[in-house]
Amino acid sequence: MTNQTKNSNEPVARIKDGLLQIAIWKNESEKGRPFYTTSAVQRSYKDDAGNYHETTSLSGTQLIQAARLYGLVYDRVRELEEADYQASKA
Repeated sequence: MTNQTKNSNEPVARIKDGLLQIAIWKNESEKGRPFYTTSAVQRSYKDDAGNYHETTSLSGTQLIQAARLYGLVYDRVRELEEADYQASKA
């Protein structure tokens, strides 16, 4: 699932799969060209007091899920790069 955001202080997309998520950030080079970076995969969890937290620690069974998620993020970054390229040609 991808959530687009409009606030420049927010990621341009978040790709999620269950409790795991990766954020995609749009940046600009010194020459004014856009490029994208990503966060590390994060896992949400709830502590004994019921408070939510995020960690980059994964269980063994979540490694395949994270690998799949990174593939989806790669595809989305490529789509964003292509859209930027097409916009620069217009």
